[in-house]
Parts: sequence; C-alpha cells; structure tokens
Amino acid sequence: MEVAVVKTIGELIRDTRRSLDITLTQLSELSGIPKGTISRIENGDVKRPEFQTVHPLAAALTISFETLIDYYVEVEKRSEHLMRIYQATVRQCSDVELIRKAATKYLESSNEDSLDLTEKLYRTIDSVEDTSIQLSLLNLIIDYARAHGIMPFIAKGMYQRYLVERNDFSKLKETYYSGKYVLHYIDFLPQNDRIELHYKLGIHAYNLRLYGESIDHCKRVITKDNGESPYKVNALGILRDAHFSIGEYKEAELYSIQYKQFNHPHTRENIVLMDALFNAKKGNVEQAIEQLLAFLETCSEVSSIPATRQLLQLYLKQNDLKSAKDQLETSKINPSVLDKSNPLICSRYADYLQVKGECYLALEDYEKCIAHMVDGASYYSKVNDTVKEKECLNTVMRIHLEHNVSPQPTFEKLSTYYIKSAKEMEG
Repeated sequence: MEVAVVKTIGELIRDTRRSLDITLTQLSELSGIPKGTISRIENGDVKRPEFQTVHPLAAALTISFETLIDYYVEVEKRSEHLMRIYQATVRQCSDVELIRKAATKYLESSNEDSLDLTEKLYRTIDSVEDTSIQLSLLNLIIDYARAHGIMPFIAKGMYQRYLVERNDFSKLKETYYSGKYVLHYIDFLPQNDRIELHYKLGIHAYNLRLYGESIDHCKRVITKDNGESPYKVNALGILRDAHFSIGEYKEAELYSIQYKQFNHPHTRENIVLMDALFNAKKGNVEQAIEQLLAFLETCSEVSSIPATRQLLQLYLKQNDLKSAKDQLETSKINPSVLDKSNPLICSRYADYLQVKGECYLALEDYEKCIAHMVDGASYYSKVNDTVKEKECLNTVMRIHLEHNVSPQPTFEKLSTYYIKSAKEMEG
C-alpha cells in the first residue's frame, strides 16, 4: 500500500481539512481566514502563503505547531518571513531543536548579507528567557560567525554565553576558564564590554579564591575605565579585598584609600568593615571590636553577615568565649534576605556559618557546631567551593571521633545534606 506524501503546505491544509470532514466555510469561520484565501492556498494558487495566514488555519485544524514549522522552514527562503517564523517559534514553543532549526534556516537566507542576518538574530536573544534556548542560539551564532569569518560576533556570542553560563554556581570553575577564553577575542568587543568582561572575571576569580588573577583583571578595569562607573568602584573594592586576603596589607590600604573617594551607597558600609579589619591586623583589636559593634546597630542585614563573622573571629582570637556566646545569642540573621543569585553573598554566608560552628565548638556545644558546619558545607557546595565544604564536613567527623556525640542526629543531618546536594546537582 502506497503512502501519500504531502508536498506543500496547501496540500497539508486540504488533506487535514478533508480528513476531519470540515468544509471551507466551516474552516473560514473557525480560523477567521476568508474562504477564497483558503481555497487558493489549498489549490496551490498561492505558492508561498504567509505564515501569519496559515498559522490560524493550522490551529483550527489542530495541526501541531511543530509540524507547521517543519513545513515552513523547508519551503520559505525570504529572510524577513523566516525571522517572523523564528520569533513565533520562540514565543510558542519550548523545543530547543525546533527553535534552532528555525534560526538556522533564517541564517541560510540568500537575500540578505550574512553580517546583517547574524546581527539581527543576536539582538533577539536578550528577550529569550529559557537559558537552554539562549545557549543553543548563542552556540549557533558562534558557529555561523566562525564559518563566515565574522569576528565581532564570535566575540559577542562567546561573551554572552559566558554571562549565561556563569550563573550556574555548580560549574563556577569551568565557566571561569570559559570566560577567560573570551579574552582571545576581546579586541573585537566594544570598549564597555571589554571593561565589563574583566570586571566579571575579576569577581569570578575572587569567588574562586584565585586572588592573583582577580587582581590582574580588576587592574585592567581601573586602567581602562576613565570615569566613575560602578565597575571601577567595585573593582577597587575587590582589589583591596584580594590583596588583604593574600596578606598584602600595604597594597590593600592603598586601594582602600582610593575606594573611599567614591560616595556610592554601598561603599560606606564596606569601608567601615574594612577599617575594622585593618585595625585588627595592626593589633588594635579592641578598637576593631568597638567599630563592629557600633556598625551592627545600624547596618543592613546583608552587611551584618560579614560584620558578625569578623566580630566572632576576633572574640575567638582573644579567647573571649563569653562575648562570643553573647553575640551568638543576639545574632539573628534571616537566610531569606540573601541574594542567592550572587555567589559572593552565598560564600560570605557560608563563611559566617563556619565561624559560628567554630564558636560553638569552642563552647563545647557540639550539636549546634555540627548543625552550623553542615549548613556551611551546603552553602559552600552552592558556589562549588569544595575545599571549604570539605573543611566543614571534616570538622563534623572530627567531633565524632574526639567527643561523645550521639551519632543519630548527625547521621540525619548529613543524610539530608547529601540528598539536597544531589538534587541541586541534578537540577
């Protein structure tokens, strides 16, 4: 038995209508398309019917959107029509392969220059919400730009891909090196994008505790940025913190002085925190403690996280367990205020939980110590900081080996932790 092959969109409409026993008049009423127009499409008098006309016909006949797109991308050649088909596919479909197919067909249009086609497709990506679709389209643009020698869009496509991928905290290391690869094409990016790329890489490296690389990136930001943009101000703050983290206190103070010159809303709280750290390093511990206590009375809840952590560390250093206990009892930070899309804030909160655990260990409250260490490990895992995650979990195991702690509550906490971590990795 031979199978009839539908060769045109007109035949698809006609054969589906007849199989459903629907008249032209009925289809016209269902779709809002004039009867005469439908007849001309079915008879092939309209060789390339507009997508906007056929779409309501297909919907009325319950022809799947995917089937309609498959037909159109095979027969349509005009770039403007293929762009509308691609945009309709993005709006109405979540099939990554079908969207990529429509976009690929658009790039194959012969009636328009390849550079113009690439630029127009690139402009549409910001409006796409699904990251898997974004990445598929960006990869398509990168491949097409490479094949056609369009260097600016190799650079732009790779840069935008990095900005999307870096939001996956479970792959912070991989995406950092992916971002660094874009530097090979940085000369093809606009000046503002060059500055932003170095700034993003500077923060990224700092989150990974690659302080030397963070310093290199941020130095390029302040060299290239002649104004007072947030990138420049924040880069100075990162330079200060990165130098401080590797014990280069003189350089940290020099960048701190530059940072203080900018009166941005978020800089004031950061200045107070860093001044307290500088005082502690200079041996002025009591002054640092006074600064932090005064700061905690007025600061935002987000800023109270690093401030409380620093304060608890100073109490531990002085072996002032009474003050540490008092601070633990008064410190009530709500995790719901955290911006979980910011890896630096997640990392700082993890640091805070770990220090709280250390305080409870010093106070011999082992159950609370274990609870905070497990929570700290969970937040470290969110930003792929496996070294600090293991530190927390090793502390939990050490407590069990050295102290008489009931194993059941700990087992339950660790079980919950591993199940949650596994789900986050899958998701």
